[in-house]
Amino acid sequence: MSQSYRLQHPGSCTGMFWRADPRPGAEQEQRGNAEWPRNGSILEGIEEQLGGETWLQVTRWKQANKEAWVEDCAGLWMPFHQGGLLLHKL
Repeated sequence: MSQSYRLQHPGSCTGMFWRADPRPGAEQEQRGNAEWPRNGSILEGIEEQLGGETWLQVTRWKQANKEAWVEDCAGLWMPFHQGGLLLHKL
C-alpha cells in the first residue's frame, strides 16, 4: 500500500539524492529522477524492509514548493534514515 512522506534531512543538507535499488542483484533504470528532492518534498511509495534498513520505493513525488507531481517513477529509492529520520509520514 502506498504511503506519503515529507522529506526533511535532520542535518544541514538541503535534500537528498536518489538511491539505486538496494535489493541484492537488482538493476533497474531510474525514471522520474531529473531532479533530486529538496527538503519539504512529498514522496509517495511503498515501504520495504531490506537488510535491516527501511526504504521507500518511490512511485511518484512532488518537489518542495511545486504543484506538479512527477508521475510514473521507477527505480527511485530513498532510505528512511540518514543521520536521523529523513522521511516523515503524512
